[in-house]
Amino acid sequence: MIPADKSTKKNTAQQKHPRYVDCDNCSMQAICQPIGTDNQPIDLTNNYLTRRVEVSTEANSSQPLPPSIDTRLFEQASPLTAIFAVCSGTFKLCQTNDAGIEKIVGFRFPGELMGEDALFLETYNYSAISLGDNSVCEVVVEPLSACSQLAPELQQNLIQLLIKQSYEQQRNVHAITGKKSADCLLAAFLLNICQRNAKHSGNESAFELTISRQDIACFLGIRRETLSRLLSKFQHEQLISLKGRHLTLLSKNQLKQLANQ
Repeated sequence: MIPADKSTKKNTAQQKHPRYVDCDNCSMQAICQPIGTDNQPIDLTNNYLTRRVEVSTEANSSQPLPPSIDTRLFEQASPLTAIFAVCSGTFKLCQTNDAGIEKIVGFRFPGELMGEDALFLETYNYSAISLGDNSVCEVVVEPLSACSQLAPELQQNLIQLLIKQSYEQQRNVHAITGKKSADCLLAAFLLNICQRNAKHSGNESAFELTISRQDIACFLGIRRETLSRLLSKFQHEQLISLKGRHLTLLSKNQLKQLANQ
């Protein structure tokens, strides 16, 4: 992980990542904005919002890692050091059970938080894995806690942020789980990630599908062959258009009907 220079981080990130999330659309905004009165705002972010971090899947600029090697922002069960907001790209979240089997439990898109539940657990509840060359904002926990003691308003904002994040993640889970068929699962999944990406992209019907088919199938609990068949079926029925990684929802109403069956 390489910290970006503060003076150029925003311009550099926007040039490198066309879908770099704007700060106004980020879940972390509640603890990044200045606090205090209008006449005397207090900006504490220099004390804890230390850096924007580039998370690269390359060992260096000329030697890409093999596809089997992933880049982990943090590991499950490791001590909490920071919480993160996705600036660009996509991360997958994985949990490993007692038998050593790893399962994909979710994905995070620009503007969404990672590791925030560890504020209560003191260790990370999952591993966060970068899907490509992405970037995050890192909030170091120890100075954040110290600033919260000095500024009760910041502590209140942090609590409200965690409550909102917990609610949104629960809603994302309920939107996908409990479906009766693979068709319903896939329709619900596509609608959910399109809605979440629209918060920063502004496009409510199209997005870049940066998640591999294998990862989608694992997350939904279906075979990869089944996923490929369903994607072809959805295209044939003109529910979606998939060109490379660019996916467009052509009939959101029909997809919603299918997801709610």
